[in-house]
Amino acid sequence: MSRGRWAGRASVGLAAGMSVVGLLAAFGLKYQCVAHGWGDAYQYTHLCYNEIQALFGPRGIQAGLLPYRDTAFEYPVLTGMFMDLAGRVLRGLVDLGLAPENSDRGYFVVSSILLAPISMAVTLLLRRRVSAARLALWAVGAPTILYTFHNWDILAVVGAAWALAAYERDRHATAGVAVAAGTSAKLYPAFLAPGMVLARWAEKDRRGSLKLIAGFLVAYAIFNVPWILIAGGPSHADPGQFAGVDLRDPAINGWLRVWLFHAGRYPDIWTIWYWLGQRVTGLQYNPPWGGSFAGFVSVTSFGVFVAATVFAMIRGWFRRGEPEGFPVVATGLGIVVAFLLTSKVYSPQYALWSVPLLVMLDVRVRLIIGYFAAEFAVLVAGFGWFTVFNEPSPIWENLLEFAVWGRAAVLCLLFWKAATAKRLEPVTEAAEPPSGPDRQMPATSG
Repeated sequence: MSRGRWAGRASVGLAAGMSVVGLLAAFGLKYQCVAHGWGDAYQYTHLCYNEIQALFGPRGIQAGLLPYRDTAFEYPVLTGMFMDLAGRVLRGLVDLGLAPENSDRGYFVVSSILLAPISMAVTLLLRRRVSAARLALWAVGAPTILYTFHNWDILAVVGAAWALAAYERDRHATAGVAVAAGTSAKLYPAFLAPGMVLARWAEKDRRGSLKLIAGFLVAYAIFNVPWILIAGGPSHADPGQFAGVDLRDPAINGWLRVWLFHAGRYPDIWTIWYWLGQRVTGLQYNPPWGGSFAGFVSVTSFGVFVAATVFAMIRGWFRRGEPEGFPVVATGLGIVVAFLLTSKVYSPQYALWSVPLLVMLDVRVRLIIGYFAAEFAVLVAGFGWFTVFNEPSPIWENLLEFAVWGRAAVLCLLFWKAATAKRLEPVTEAAEPPSGPDRQMPATSG
């Protein structure tokens, strides 16, 4: 394929083909844990650890327990519904004799089959908005291969991509619904909403902003209120403690347990807060941290995130006079990156969140690849440490600390870039680069 073809929009066939390649690689990577089991830290040495298998039994999916009412989940309701649905599909296949057993292995295969079209939907939503070369960074990029079947975050990513696509087509109510759907799977799509609303306000489109807000509120209520009403009852999975409250207490609404659990989590080894705490206070990962430092991190991380969010929105407001208008995608990237940088907990699959935003902006390819490399280094070092977690391992510990700080440095660069990043112009199919002195460089340059 010519360079001009890569600079133009990918055809549906090319986009679907790239997605299939990426998904097959993603499935092959994680399927190792299905074929070989998890003995001798195999899941870490072969990078096939996934929460789909890990939570099948502990979250009551194997037993068919109803999410939020009969068992505690740490995920919002659309993710919980998907987890439950995949379990029911597997049990149905077993009853029909089409699956050998109701096991974590079968659950992974069923979940992957259900998740694959959702990941492809992200690719197709991005297809009309970026060049074929930029699209490849998502479709066959490292985060997609490593994390599509790591857990269920792709459900939130498709909500975010759908919201951006709807917004750019001036379908503001639909964009609000999409943000609500994504947020009901994972919190991060909500980070796109402030920029969208402020952009409509900057254009004096009060009706558009109100449609977006109304679409979000109505859809979020539809997705969540039924679960608030039916949740409650005993929890058969222990999500931890928060402020001395036993989250297994049946008096605590099961929907609310999700948010109490995350609010009460301690800084983990994937974050800068853990390494600051270890170096400054000497606290170790086990037993869980408590006391003043944990409270300090909760308040400080939230405060810094809010300040960074306000900065991104003010910066976007001052850019509203540019030809693009208020930079919705760049502002969303700034807020997402600020969360990745400041959060007191971090999971490797968070790397999926920013990729659709990065490929839509004029962020240099080498910086995107550098970010992929930084995330991969953290994953490898963290999994390496897990193989010897109960033994002294200064090498892996030092490598992980170095990788976490390295990723933080790259995230700082991305946050700074978001303050000036511009939305790449949508491209046409099979576009050839124009000739002459005014020729625009392909989106993949740099």
